[in-house]
Amino acid sequence: MKTYIKHHFAAIITLLVLAATQAFAAETKTVLWENYSPNGDTFSKTQNIDFNHQWIEAEIDLSNCGTSVTLQNIISFGNDIAQWSTAGKYNLHLYYTASTKQLEIDYLANSGDRDQTLVTLSSTTLKLKLSSEGLAVNGVVQKNASTLSNLLALNSISIGSQQGDNRSYATYKSVSIVTSETTGGTTKPSTTPFTVPAYGSTYFICPADYPTRCFTVTTYNDDEQITVTTKSDSNTGQQWITKQGNYSTTYPWHIVNVMSSKALDMAGNNTNVMPLQWTSENDYKGGQANANQEWKFEEVDATNHTYKIYAYTQNKTYYLTYDGTNGGKLGRTTDSSSATAFGFIKADASGGSTGGGTGGGTGGSTGGSSTSPDHGSFSVNWIKDQSKVSDHKENAHATFIPYASVAQMKADAKHYAEPWQQPDENKAEYINLNGTWKFKYVAGTSSGPGSSEFQAKDYNDSGWDNIRVPLSWEMANYGKPVYTNVGYPFSNNPPNANSGMSQYGVTDHNATGFYRRTINIPATWKDKRVFIHFDGVYSAAVVWVNGKYVGYSQSSNTDAEFDITGFVTTGDNQLSVRVYRWCDGSYLEGQDMWHLSGIHRDVYLVAMPKVFVADHYITSSLSSDATSGRMTVKMKVDNRDNVSTTKTLQVSLLDADDNQIATGTQTYSGTSTAEKTVTLSGLSNLRPWSAEDPYLYTVVVSQKDENGAEEMAFSTKYGFRNITKSGNLININGKRVYFKGVNTQDTHPEYGRAIDMETMMKDLTMMKKANVNTVRTSHYPRQPKMYAMMDALGFYVMDEADVECHYNQNLSSNSSWITAMDDRTKRMVLRDRNHPSVIFWSLGNECGGGSNFSTTYNTCKNLDSRFVHYEGNMSYSDLGSSMYPPVSDVSSRRSGYSGKPYFICEYAHAMGQAVGNLKEYWDQIEGSTGIIGACIWDWVDQSVYDPTKLVNGQKKSENGFNYWVSGYDYNSPGGVDYGFQGNFLNNGIITPDRTWTGKLSEVKKVYQNVKFSDFSASAKSVNIANKYAFMPISSDNFDIAYRVMKDGRLVEEGTLASFQTIAAGSSATVTLPINTAVDKSAEYLVNIELRVKKPTNGAADWTTWAEEGYSIADAQFSLSEQNTSNGTAKGTDGTMGFPVLPSYTSAGGQLSVSTDGSWSSKTYTVSGTDNNGKAYSIVFNSSGKMTSWTYDGKSLINAGPDFNSYRKVDNDRNFKPSFSKSSNLSIKSTLAKSGNNATMSVKGSATGCSYTINYTFYPDGTVDMNVKFSPSGTLARIGLGMQFASGLENVEFYARGPRSNYSDRKTGSYLGRFTTTVDDMVDEMIHPQTFGDHEDMRELILTNKASNVQIGIKAGGRASFSLSHYDETEWCTSGDSMWNTELHWYDLTRYQQVYAHFDYMQCGLGNNSCGGDGCLSQYQCPSSGSYTYTLRFKPQSAESVNVVAE
Repeated sequence: MKTYIKHHFAAIITLLVLAATQAFAAETKTVLWENYSPNGDTFSKTQNIDFNHQWIEAEIDLSNCGTSVTLQNIISFGNDIAQWSTAGKYNLHLYYTASTKQLEIDYLANSGDRDQTLVTLSSTTLKLKLSSEGLAVNGVVQKNASTLSNLLALNSISIGSQQGDNRSYATYKSVSIVTSETTGGTTKPSTTPFTVPAYGSTYFICPADYPTRCFTVTTYNDDEQITVTTKSDSNTGQQWITKQGNYSTTYPWHIVNVMSSKALDMAGNNTNVMPLQWTSENDYKGGQANANQEWKFEEVDATNHTYKIYAYTQNKTYYLTYDGTNGGKLGRTTDSSSATAFGFIKADASGGSTGGGTGGGTGGSTGGSSTSPDHGSFSVNWIKDQSKVSDHKENAHATFIPYASVAQMKADAKHYAEPWQQPDENKAEYINLNGTWKFKYVAGTSSGPGSSEFQAKDYNDSGWDNIRVPLSWEMANYGKPVYTNVGYPFSNNPPNANSGMSQYGVTDHNATGFYRRTINIPATWKDKRVFIHFDGVYSAAVVWVNGKYVGYSQSSNTDAEFDITGFVTTGDNQLSVRVYRWCDGSYLEGQDMWHLSGIHRDVYLVAMPKVFVADHYITSSLSSDATSGRMTVKMKVDNRDNVSTTKTLQVSLLDADDNQIATGTQTYSGTSTAEKTVTLSGLSNLRPWSAEDPYLYTVVVSQKDENGAEEMAFSTKYGFRNITKSGNLININGKRVYFKGVNTQDTHPEYGRAIDMETMMKDLTMMKKANVNTVRTSHYPRQPKMYAMMDALGFYVMDEADVECHYNQNLSSNSSWITAMDDRTKRMVLRDRNHPSVIFWSLGNECGGGSNFSTTYNTCKNLDSRFVHYEGNMSYSDLGSSMYPPVSDVSSRRSGYSGKPYFICEYAHAMGQAVGNLKEYWDQIEGSTGIIGACIWDWVDQSVYDPTKLVNGQKKSENGFNYWVSGYDYNSPGGVDYGFQGNFLNNGIITPDRTWTGKLSEVKKVYQNVKFSDFSASAKSVNIANKYAFMPISSDNFDIAYRVMKDGRLVEEGTLASFQTIAAGSSATVTLPINTAVDKSAEYLVNIELRVKKPTNGAADWTTWAEEGYSIADAQFSLSEQNTSNGTAKGTDGTMGFPVLPSYTSAGGQLSVSTDGSWSSKTYTVSGTDNNGKAYSIVFNSSGKMTSWTYDGKSLINAGPDFNSYRKVDNDRNFKPSFSKSSNLSIKSTLAKSGNNATMSVKGSATGCSYTINYTFYPDGTVDMNVKFSPSGTLARIGLGMQFASGLENVEFYARGPRSNYSDRKTGSYLGRFTTTVDDMVDEMIHPQTFGDHEDMRELILTNKASNVQIGIKAGGRASFSLSHYDETEWCTSGDSMWNTELHWYDLTRYQQVYAHFDYMQCGLGNNSCGGDGCLSQYQCPSSGSYTYTLRFKPQSAESVNVVAE
């Protein structure tokens, strides 16, 4: 007995001694489910996990699975378990068939082939353990750790049953995460620092015996040999990404250095060097297999995770070796036994996780918990870590505003009907946080942001400035705006974005803006879950509530939402937001735009029940014409606190009159987040949605608690429509549509990137009025409310991810950026996929063809069925695409591009005077079998008001010009190659203040959905072709109207009392009831218009964007017999000849001629009195140049006519014509009487052209100038310039108008008589340039109201005119000056005289300011031959003719 006790006492003493130095092993369990029966419903949870010291255990009773349902998805583990297989995802699915007792285990890694294991079970008890050793089934490992390495490398994992056709009926006795912990004493150190390598992760690669040394490179150079040096956590030259190779499945690993983006290369074909870094096989020669870069890992020690690393090249297997020398080079051997073992240490120093709500990725988060509001702290390192895209940010979800009940929701009638409207805070569970915030600006330094620790709850911010939210803070004069097209405003050193390009004027570096305000939580929200929602922040935001850290977000144009339930109390709370101007995400925001900062979109609070519907996804399966089918609504029920509860979910479908069409319910019962689906089948007599008829239904989701009390409701507008592909065409609801589009930017002249609701609506209504039906959201998603507008107004949308690394396209091939790129794409799709207007997803813009787009393409496809676009690499696109092709290229792709439907994502670059030859593009598109449409770049000029003047209320100069600024006002165009490209941001069809332009008139005409042709002047009939895809031209929708003009003046108008309905795609001839008798004394024209008609039969109004009677399509034809002896005009609907002046006989008056002086001082004078007794005098100098012209004692000219070829527009950047505004004049035929008249002839020789002017002077003061031009060079215009005297300000003209037009941009400008002033004829494009041309001139009248004199000019032959108070030599400079000449209208001198051009021809505009065509040959000025026109001038008293223009 004593011996027994003694021995056991000794054992106890030994244990106590051990306890003093070692820790006892202990385990804790986190129970996910216990005795849970899903009864065939989906269920899942997402948990953070570290398989190095945690594992998953499950005991499952299969006895209730039954024998009739096969392949029940018993359980899945992975990071996308609802899917079978997804690029970049790793899923392990287990299926059970009771009839055969067979368990099927399928492992799917990164869209690869499945690795399947079949296990026959001996009982219905299933015990599972997923650990670092693999997957064990009833104690037997069925999938080893090597097979599951990527799954086991995840730090966030989803567990549940969501995959396949059949859910589980098993009983889950227990599913737990088990954690191995240590208690007491001193913890024993881990035996190894190494982990199992996984695809897409970043590691230090170390010799097994030297874990403090690792593979190292120090340069970006090919051929640098790999050394092994002491590990430094911050050294990216020691960090290596283990990718899945593109080419070999036997040697599947591809290893790329983070710093250099070069690949680890065995160099087996070069005996002179050891292993080195070399251009990655994914990049080399556009992608070409390189066996030296394809690796395999052979496990040496499963416990310590060490491996031999080898490649097969030159018909040999080479293993990596290391000789143990610090700083020594890697070697290689063909002897396996001599190979060195290596291990992988995860490079995770920044603290950035790649999964879950607290990490880098979007997926997996269930948000915060009301019971655990401690979110840790923010690390500034996150703004330079591309894998850390968020912290504690909610998953993306569809946009909706919650209400406490359906009744409350419908009582908020304005928002219910129009979801873009502001919700009523007295009815919605919503609080608007837009408005005035306190603000402090902290300039950055070249090494990083300045200190801004102002988040304390009680911090005194009373001395701070106030700022509007939303607003780009530069517009409040904090810091300076920066414009770049291609480059970044900071030094290109990813992921660091700190040091501004000070050499080009970016001196405030990475500034910080700190925002603070009070938020009041109502007492009714006490037991609710509260979220704060940001629609967009440039570029990264950190949020605190009451001084406690809430979360972090980047991605400037997708939503950021945070659960602040545990952070707020009822009553007042303090909200702080720190905004960084730049972060690593800014490398993906390198768009052609102003780079501005701050909270630029809406901020608001919403409240939900503690368990609530967090997301919904609406899909439908329809007949080809979308008139019948079924609708499915998948709802995510968020139970993040894992409470046991029951909810009833009801989905109702209502028509536009709020009548219920169908309804269905689902019951949620459980303790975890789950998905519930309601399907409404047998829907019939549906009204399809299209851009022509944007009919919207309302989907109402309501949630009731376990007692049947309603606690939550929201609604979503939904349109039924099909998107299908037929050949190389895209059909909507079974019909081909043409996508007639524009690219758009978020830009506002006062608010910067903060575009308000009214401006959005103005943009969209102007587009509808101009027949634009497609919007590409270039190059980032828009605010949610804009999609609601586009749903309602009727637009087809290409929704584009906020991804552009234009200046550093290597990032799109660098796998360390996949997380950020994919997050932006996923958030866009999850937010916007319920919108019927969204037809295409676009992966981003101008990032090159990087392999990362394979992941984002698959993300789109896995989340939604729409077609995907990416112009940079059509391997990742369902569409063929290009930018700025010339018309000839478009013609060659009429049947499609790259075997796909061809979409021209950018064309007709609308910079300055632009949008030439648009008709020629659409002639090709509409005649094609494979081109689906095109989007003009872009909609609106991006210039903003000068912030220094704006803060003082100044918007316009004394001459009425806007104080708009451009890139060259802040950044030197000397950095043009880096992207500081001055005025290149102003490419809009319309101006920053949304003024309609001549460019938009042309777009409206070319895009219109009606063709008028085969006009018969005798029968007064016209053929009308309906080019709409769906809409009939009927008396319910439209009026057909006509307006008859005599010499440009309206003499008759009317509408057809009735007409035959013209179905979509059909045509018909209609007769106009014109009564006007046509005679040869005047020119008679008829304008035919299709006018919008508001419905009167109770139908939904499809024209909310237009007023009654708006002309949506039109054409102009001649009722007169056209005389084409002077030629035929181009760009007209019917045949139009140039005007022919009749011979002229003076009705009275008298004239005399005289010659005074001698030689060079000689002058020639015509003088007399007209038939009203008014005296006139015209004087020429010795060379024949007119120097004076007076009438009734008042001067008419400041300078006489001379050759003038000055013309400079932005589209002339690659066009180098000769400029001349004077000539060598001489008298060809001296001034002399000829009967009652007098004649004189002069000739001139100018650069590129000679000419003669034959004058005829009539007694009544009328003067004919018959001009003959003989060009001999390359010219932008052929014509005369002259200067009229000051005061001749009022203008009436009979020509094409009312806005400016040019030879290749005049189809949308019709002949008419218009009144204006010289000042108002300026086209206020941001960069001053040639403007104001009016083609096909018939008559021009200039009036000086103060002196009661006017001069009329009639044209015979081809002629156009323009008038100005500005000297064009100030902007007509040689070379490509559009982006580097710092010039503003408000800087120019307004001269009193009127500069006039009378051109025989001005060169067309083309669209060559960014690729595309220069002026097409048919619109170029001739360089040989002879060309004439006649100008007939008639001065008179203004009161005598009563034509005064205001």
